Amino acid sequence: MKREVKKKCRGCGRIFLKKDLNRKGYCRECAEKRLINVLRSMMMKRGYWYEKWKKGMLLWAKKLEHEKHKKKRRKTAESRSKRKKG
Repeated sequence: MKREVKKKCRGCGRIFLKKDLNRKGYCRECAEKRLINVLRSMMMKRGYWYEKWKKGMLLWAKKLEHEKHKKKRRKTAESRSKRKKG
């Protein structure tokens, strides 16, 4: 018979069965509190989670713009060979 593994919640410190914790190690109540804090931060457009999201979106936009310019400059071997022939 397997012994059930118990672990502490990373938020409140209470002991739960490992299967009752989410993959980050929080109980249901602490996970909900964290979710509410993240949503509040995003709605108010300030705080750690909003800044982290904003930074990621700016990096994504720069990457997208860079790829767009990269595609314009690139010449394929086929287009180069057509120029030489014609």
